[in-house]
Amino acid sequence: LITMTNFLMGLRLEFQAYEIFYAIIKGVVFAFIITSVSGYRGYTVKGGALEVGKASTRAVVESSVILIITNLVLTQLLL
Repeated sequence: LITMTNFLMGLRLEFQAYEIFYAIIKGVVFAFIITSVSGYRGYTVKGGALEVGKASTRAVVESSVILIITNLVLTQLLL
């Protein structure tokens, strides 16, 4: 059983400020990717409501794939 004091001491010993920097970079890059892909798909959609649904689904899938690849690249570069 781990006491609260030991838990907090472990957090203090393992803390690295670089991890906060890494998280902020990832958040900014991921936000840019999600908004860029979604915006592009939204602006280039043609047709009615069905096409909007297809474009939004395509944007989510493309964003997810790009995020997975970007996460791999950022982790390899920054960590």
